[in-house]
Amino acid sequence: MNEDFQRITLLANLGEQLSAVLEKEFSALVEKNLDLLESLQSQKVDLLSQIETAWQGYDTEMASEQDALQEVRVLMAECKDKHIRNDLLLRRQMETVKNLLATLTSQSADQFGDVYNKLGRMKR
Repeated sequence: MNEDFQRITLLANLGEQLSAVLEKEFSALVEKNLDLLESLQSQKVDLLSQIETAWQGYDTEMASEQDALQEVRVLMAECKDKHIRNDLLLRRQMETVKNLLATLTSQSADQFGDVYNKLGRMKR
């Protein structure tokens, strides 16, 4: 086996693993399983680091395995799409929580706002 084929095989394996982690991440977001979501982050970061290392110094223009390289590029694009999907879902969930907190805090501020005067003393 030549070096190009080994590197492309490594990238394909890492891409498949990343894709699986991104799917688990999506499920964890949907189920709001924060413990699983947190544990998946370290796996995702590790895989991304390994992928970055594998790409470094690799001349894709001179690679002899262009068809296999194109398949890896497609796989990485799919991973990017999954990451964007997960990011959008997470941002939507965070916005929902922020709105809920704003609603709760404004209600409590309205309810208890007249308890103290401007000097911080209890109103009578």
